[in-house]
Amino acid sequence: MAMMDRRRRIRPLWALLLLLLLALPVLLTLIYLNLAGRVFLLLGLSPIGALLLLAVSLIGSLINIPITRRRIVVVDPELAALPEWARRWAPVFHYYPPMVAEQVIAINVGGALVPIAFSAYLLTLPSTSWIAALIATAMIAIVAKALARPLTGVGVAMPVIVPLLVTALTARLLIMALGLPAASAAPVAYIAGTLGTLIGADLLNLPRILRGSLVEGVDDGPVSALELEANGAPGGRLPKGRTYVASIGGAGVFDGVFFTGVIAPLLASL
Repeated sequence: MAMMDRRRRIRPLWALLLLLLLALPVLLTLIYLNLAGRVFLLLGLSPIGALLLLAVSLIGSLINIPITRRRIVVVDPELAALPEWARRWAPVFHYYPPMVAEQVIAINVGGALVPIAFSAYLLTLPSTSWIAALIATAMIAIVAKALARPLTGVGVAMPVIVPLLVTALTARLLIMALGLPAASAAPVAYIAGTLGTLIGADLLNLPRILRGSLVEGVDDGPVSALELEANGAPGGRLPKGRTYVASIGGAGVFDGVFFTGVIAPLLASL
């Protein structure tokens, strides 16, 4: 009887822990969105304006606008493992047309376009220092570029915490050096955190992404219909593989660009 009573006590405890575990992501998301709203208020928006901007960011996170589309020849891994002389003679005995993957470069509305537009708005305010924003953005772009690592099949990966802390510290030091009010640090941190991260991590790595080097099994790069015909594919028609989408700010409100823009102004204003 004592063992059965103990088991009955343990089961509700496990159920409570499981419920807390399931509720934790939702709770953290709500806290993060609340912080985002507070930052928009800190940056001078009205409560309605902050709520509207947050709503547009959330909805925009679901929207990716394609910028470019291109076909890329994907290398057969078994063929790529053969010596060069064997690869040249392999099609003579056993020919398989190479597969073509489609690479799409897109930009996310909530994770990139909204922060860019809001940064442009902050630059029009007389309380925002153009000089501090420009210097801070250039410094964060350098840091983001140094930390960003393009990974094949994944995209551009970067530890967010370092650019975030550097952004807040840089904005605060620049404001102090220029003798400006402490309240001016928040807009500078937002502009530098969003635009600097966007430029350094995404845009400066865009040429490599456009070459197709982040697609698994890619050959030398994009291929045209004429090149496909020259390789024995009538009309340039080859088996189509999967579509690879590289989206700038693709994680929406949870992307590094948006995240840095939320947390860095809070730290800079402390």
